[in-house]
Amino acid sequence: MRQIFFALGFLVCAIVAASAQTTVSGTPLNRSTVNTPTTIATGNTFQQILPSIAGTSTQRQALTIENNNASDNCWLFIGSGTATKAISMILLPGGSYTRYWPYVPSDAFQATCASNSDTLYVDNQ
Repeated sequence: MRQIFFALGFLVCAIVAASAQTTVSGTPLNRSTVNTPTTIATGNTFQQILPSIAGTSTQRQALTIENNNASDNCWLFIGSGTATKAISMILLPGGSYTRYWPYVPSDAFQATCASNSDTLYVDNQ
């Protein structure tokens, strides 16, 4: 009797695991990398560093945004809404935000850093 319950439990777990798998549609493409180094014009003021591509047939395949400053923090906001530090991701010096297909947002990206003339390394495919 115990063996039947064990086998039944195993079968239920296998069915649940199989139904939890997701399918991602689309195909990764071989694209060239576009480097877009960005300089923050005014510290602590958000500016757009990448435009939204939502609603287009283009899909980003990979994305890297890196804070390449030695001591200043930067903040990254995804979307076209009103960006604030409180609702943004912090990028510590040398820190980065990286995503690969199919998990690359098509939204606009806004960023700021602590000081004028701070820079961010941005590349996408």
